[in-house]
Amino acid sequence: MTSQVSYRPEIDGMRAIAVSAVLVYHLGIAQGDGIVFPGGFLGVDLFFVLSGFLITGILLQELAEGGRIHLARFYARRARRILPPMLLVMMASLPAAWAILLPSEMQRFAWSLLATLGFVSNFFWFETLGAYGAAAADQQPFLHGWSLAIEEQFYLLFPLVLTLLARLGGGRAVGVGIAVLLVSGLAVAQLSTWAMPSFSFFSPASRAWELLAGSGLAWLSRYRAGLLRRGPLARLAPLAALLVLLACFAGFELEGSGHPGLPTLPVILASCTLIWFARPGEPVTALLSTPPLVYLGKLSYAIYLWHFPIFAFGRLANIDGATAVDMAAWLGLTLALSVLSYHLVERPFRFSLPTRAFAAAITGATAMVLQFGAVSLGSDDGLGRQSARLAWLYGDASFDNEVLQAQSWSILDALDPDEKIDRWNAATPSRHEREALWFRQSESRKVLIIGNSHSKDMFNALWLNAERFDGIEFARFAIGAKVPEAHIEMLLRAPNFAAAHVIALAPRYTPEFRTALPRLAALFQRHGKEVVVIGDTAEFDSPSVLPLFDWHLRSVGTRAQLAGLNGIAHDRESAEGRTAERALDRMAEELGLGFLSRRQLICDDAAESCALVSPEGRKTMYDRDHWTLEGAALFGRRAAEAGWFQEDRKGHGRSQDRFSNLSR
Repeated sequence: MTSQVSYRPEIDGMRAIAVSAVLVYHLGIAQGDGIVFPGGFLGVDLFFVLSGFLITGILLQELAEGGRIHLARFYARRARRILPPMLLVMMASLPAAWAILLPSEMQRFAWSLLATLGFVSNFFWFETLGAYGAAAADQQPFLHGWSLAIEEQFYLLFPLVLTLLARLGGGRAVGVGIAVLLVSGLAVAQLSTWAMPSFSFFSPASRAWELLAGSGLAWLSRYRAGLLRRGPLARLAPLAALLVLLACFAGFELEGSGHPGLPTLPVILASCTLIWFARPGEPVTALLSTPPLVYLGKLSYAIYLWHFPIFAFGRLANIDGATAVDMAAWLGLTLALSVLSYHLVERPFRFSLPTRAFAAAITGATAMVLQFGAVSLGSDDGLGRQSARLAWLYGDASFDNEVLQAQSWSILDALDPDEKIDRWNAATPSRHEREALWFRQSESRKVLIIGNSHSKDMFNALWLNAERFDGIEFARFAIGAKVPEAHIEMLLRAPNFAAAHVIALAPRYTPEFRTALPRLAALFQRHGKEVVVIGDTAEFDSPSVLPLFDWHLRSVGTRAQLAGLNGIAHDRESAEGRTAERALDRMAEELGLGFLSRRQLICDDAAESCALVSPEGRKTMYDRDHWTLEGAALFGRRAAEAGWFQEDRKGHGRSQDRFSNLSR
């Protein structure tokens, strides 16, 4: 049994590898159709294993020497380790937030600060980013706080569990308990990933097994220190483990991966192998123990804290997209601030500042952040300076696309005050859609619009122009982008489906929707329904992270140039979208289905114009393809003028001349 927890420089080298992988991943450096190090996010998983190993080692030593864990001292050490650098980065971020963020962004930023302070930001970000059409993750300055929350939630309970296990049966009980919790945690992670992958990513229950893997190593180091540490395996293991880690960083992709379940196991096993078999004199250990890597590892917490706000604010401030020079500047600033904060704040607060001075400084900094959050959340414009400047530039056009997005759900919201049919319901049918009958007129022609969030836009367009569709009523039913069979079964049981004469498909046509189209059409026809295919909406590519309208207006700096934007929009319309619509038209014709061109409500090819700007000078889209209420009203009016859903116009409707008036 070892008597103390000794310093291992290669552990800092491993931290350097982990934080470097995270940095490269978050830079998002383009490489072919993807990015460099698409699995770099797994550096966080390596951090979890290292954390579990180091912290559990300290706790086991306390148990061995004194028979108990001093919880107050443990939490005080955690506070000295975590809070000072975190609060410094928060306070340094406030001026940047004030200068750069839009009102909705400022409100979310304020909430994220409060969630980070309370170590619940993993739940906050699940709720915020899990919503359909949520803001881009790489533009959220404190998104990275989720991993700190996971750790602190784990360490809130883990010392108590260790204490209980030690009292029940000493070191053996602790080892068995960690093993049982580890296996159970992996099972929970896998089941959770199958059931709800977005929640599993942020869930402490799904991440605990990674920390427990490190805890298990710490137990082995104390009670089975010589296990497998001799022979050929021991000599080859560190290099093999490092190569596996680098391969995972270079080749693992998050989307559809099953992370953090069983597919993450190679990363965790490689991390454990590297920790276990690293030893003085071994080549990989020597590499990880070199002074540059050790120093970078010591800076790793500061680097992790600083990099994400710097990258996020950099992206938000640069409307033309980040260049290699921008990324180099972000990295340089991250490293410079990390060095300064490590030497001037992190080490002094952790090791030398008296308790009373520490408490006073932390209380003052926390109060400042809380005050900022409270004032921001209580302010209609989010306390940012962008509001006045952009209000002058945009005039009657809203500059905050998140507000426009929220407004686009307001019609569905109003249909059932007891259940908000908002963006959280975009990917699944709401209770109101499943159970209520929306049609009110016995003699009307009843049209049910189905699809994902694009069907919301189409429904808005028709609803806002209801008086123009004489004798026609509309309802909507959400179908997820992957066309889950459960959603189709719900649709067939819905009162609106039973009453509808026409089923109009109006999704964004994902590969799953295109594949399912013939089957769905046949199914609906067997139920006596007329089936109409509404083509995809026009989509507009922007050279910026901003939608095309915003990029153009902020680039030219004057509303006088908006008049030419519709012509620019025609040039920047996605060619892939046009090709896809023609293919969809042909498919509908082969299936004998009606086809209505949603694109032709927006674009007039003869005039080489697409209506990204309404006649009143307002936005018709709040991103590259979703309609604002202003846009929906305009496009719905055009649909009515084109005779959509009239019984005498229920053929394919492919003649171009009936859309010749759409430029007005």
